[in-house]
Amino acid sequence: MEFIPVYIIFIPIIASMIVYLFNNKYISYLALVSQILITIIFIPYFNFLKEHGIHELYIGGWNKAIGIALKNDMLSLAFICLSIIIWWLILIYFWDRRKVDYKFLFFFLFLEGVFLGLLQTNDLFNFFVFVEATTIISAILIIYKKDGYSIRAGFYYLLFNSVGMIFYLIGLILVYIVVGTLNMDVISNTIILIKDTNIVKMAYIFMIVAMGVKAAFFPVYNWLPKAHGAAPASISALLSGLLVKSGLYGFIRIGQIFQFNYFNEFFFLIGFFTAFSGVLFAISQKDIKQILAFHTISQIGIVLMGLSSMSGNLYYGGLLHLFNHAFFKSLLFLGAGLIINEYKVRRVTEIRGVFKNFPFMSIYMIVGILSITGAPLFNGFVSKSIIEYELKNSFIKVIMLNIVNLGTIISFVKFSQIFFGNSDVKINKHINRTFSIFLLALMCIIIGNFYNPIASHLLNIDLPYVCHLDIIKWVKYIVNLAIGYVIYKKVIDRDYCLIKKIRHTKISFQTSNLMLLFFIFTMIIWSSILV
Repeated sequence: MEFIPVYIIFIPIIASMIVYLFNNKYISYLALVSQILITIIFIPYFNFLKEHGIHELYIGGWNKAIGIALKNDMLSLAFICLSIIIWWLILIYFWDRRKVDYKFLFFFLFLEGVFLGLLQTNDLFNFFVFVEATTIISAILIIYKKDGYSIRAGFYYLLFNSVGMIFYLIGLILVYIVVGTLNMDVISNTIILIKDTNIVKMAYIFMIVAMGVKAAFFPVYNWLPKAHGAAPASISALLSGLLVKSGLYGFIRIGQIFQFNYFNEFFFLIGFFTAFSGVLFAISQKDIKQILAFHTISQIGIVLMGLSSMSGNLYYGGLLHLFNHAFFKSLLFLGAGLIINEYKVRRVTEIRGVFKNFPFMSIYMIVGILSITGAPLFNGFVSKSIIEYELKNSFIKVIMLNIVNLGTIISFVKFSQIFFGNSDVKINKHINRTFSIFLLALMCIIIGNFYNPIASHLLNIDLPYVCHLDIIKWVKYIVNLAIGYVIYKKVIDRDYCLIKKIRHTKISFQTSNLMLLFFIFTMIIWSSILV
């Protein structure tokens, strides 16, 4: 068991190199073999860690204060499990089209190994290295189609995320100056004694802002819709379902190290502005992938509203919504990719008859829509209900959450028009792609209905207030659905001038960097006022 963390990282990396070097259609099946291997070794490791709680590995036998350390706890274990599942489903989805595309397989598998390393590292510098490697490989996959739009989007993503990580590196240097180590555990135990000094506050602010860029917080998320819109559908699903979560994972880990609780309300507000602005832009869009991309921003905002507490059931609600989002958003992006490949258009106003042409896939996508809008019996309902219940003592916060939920419903009423009508498009069968989408839909239903054992065994919390049979919840959802439909028909569908202006809003790279500086100065001012 000792070296399983290393195997989990290097099995996909080594497999990617072999696939690329041999460039053979039979060798490409090594991609499947590597997934099978890490799945097999992860299962007993999961049981081992559930029993022991924490597993640490120090490479080369060095002292943990100066050596390379890997550490797994229940949080990293859950993320690893999610990663393996999502990589499996996306690999199945694109297998028929990409199994002889050795370069694509190389980057796809290498990215998996790097991402799994990011989740397990226990020192701040190696976290920086893994994040940067993830960013570079993701950028390559975004520009993989090599058209003008994807190249611009890929470079925008690469450059802006690199700017964000420069601030992380500055924060890392400040921490090292103060503490003399980069090991997360040692820093956490030491910094609590000196955390009120200005240099430590600045280190925290710089590092958190960098994670905000990676996770697409307001106001530094402009890279995300560009990248998601340009990338192949499978990579859009991977970006939205998993890779954006690297920023949230870093946000959690850095929060655990510094424990600056006076920022909790700040991040709740940032979460709301992220969610609300994401919904606002999503409602105005006509491009099917852009609608989904802006809803990634919106759902990240909801997750942040939960994670902002950094403890208690509100935190767990945000964490559960993070995992739920991975399933239903991957489902929707993969379904959208299949639709775009067949219809050759991306505007929801030009796509018709999807239910007639893809009856089963349409049902699976409707499951995803019901999940993201928080319908009872689906996974989004569970995590949103936890967050809403834990906010019950603040009427304003509950209203803020419900505004975002209503906006989500409105935009997916707009999205759903693709299922109706007729189309003359000749449809090809895609059994393997539909199978991946089916499995994701199944996960949405399973988590939505068997949440109690999941919550009790993995999160150690009870959820008696989450009840699918609660008539009030059903009435609330149906009323919101009706209100959303009316607003869509009376306002959004008429495409007023303001909606067009929102849709065509362009934020330059220079403006994005100014927003990044604004984010930093806002955190500095907040810390100055409250401390």
